[in-house]
Amino acid sequence: MLPDHTLSSASIFAGFLVPDRVNDLIDYEWGGTDIQDASSGLQVKIWTCFYQDGWICITDNAGIMHQLLEVAHLSQLSFAFSFSMRPYVTYVANGIAYLWWYDTTISAYVTTTYDAEHLTPQLALDDHRAEQSANADVILAYIRNDTLYYRQQRDRFQIEYALGTASALVQIGMTRNYRFAFALKAVVNRFNIYYDQAIIEPRNIAGARFNHLDLCPLQASYAMTLGNSVIQAEGLTDNRYRASFEQLENVVTTNFNLSADDYSYFTAFYRVWQHLRKPFTIDTVIDTRALQRYKAHFVPNSIAMTKNGRIFQVTAQMHILNNALDHAAIQTLAESRNEQSA
Repeated sequence: MLPDHTLSSASIFAGFLVPDRVNDLIDYEWGGTDIQDASSGLQVKIWTCFYQDGWICITDNAGIMHQLLEVAHLSQLSFAFSFSMRPYVTYVANGIAYLWWYDTTISAYVTTTYDAEHLTPQLALDDHRAEQSANADVILAYIRNDTLYYRQQRDRFQIEYALGTASALVQIGMTRNYRFAFALKAVVNRFNIYYDQAIIEPRNIAGARFNHLDLCPLQASYAMTLGNSVIQAEGLTDNRYRASFEQLENVVTTNFNLSADDYSYFTAFYRVWQHLRKPFTIDTVIDTRALQRYKAHFVPNSIAMTKNGRIFQVTAQMHILNNALDHAAIQTLAESRNEQSA
């Protein structure tokens, strides 16, 4: 259940608990052991929903697979589990949005049809933790007339709540800081955004859902303030520090030396980011020696440029989110440098 049926006053950047969606016909969700088996909770494993041979299917990628619905001409899908591990599916077929859900008042599945103006529908359970079961809901979110709306399970999806302005949903669900998030595209100035997007599209990664900044900070230099998950308690106590959630962002100051063409690309990319206000990906070095791909946001009002001959020297600050950590490898590395007991 979303408190007060409103978005937070400021966007909070964190990764989803499931993989990022890169295909409109593949979705992911945490779930239990099997359909209608929630005996071990809903954080047992990640399930995948996909479209195959005219069927909407789900699998745990370890040998269990179920065919849920036979639907022709599918273009989009999304799914979620209720706390009783019943699957719920929303999909778009022939341009019309549908919701397949379990109606407890009649103890049967029903399909609700929406009109063609309901765009990019998405489903997710808003909290998988057992202690939140009384407050958790399957959330159906979608765009209609450039406005983000959602409906919730406890209302039997009968009540529509407006959340704000948007043009398309990318993904919804619980994030690593245990907040429910909507990754979306904002309504933009159509002419400018299409012009700028046309400049950056040839350098994007094929099939990726997020724009990719195809410039490496190693072309010049960069500095970084590492994020961490330690919070200092106020006052004098025996334990002044406590751990919060992982995956905090790093603040990275980047310096690019750009040609005229690359500078035009960078400014187009930054304008698109201002309009969409959604994360992008960038290849850089954060906590390993090798380049890795990270999700990032620009720090607003942090872009500066000086020109030296034909070179454009651009400085930018970014919030770059840590990738998933390999705890075993980190522990092994740390222990290898520890002093051995006498």
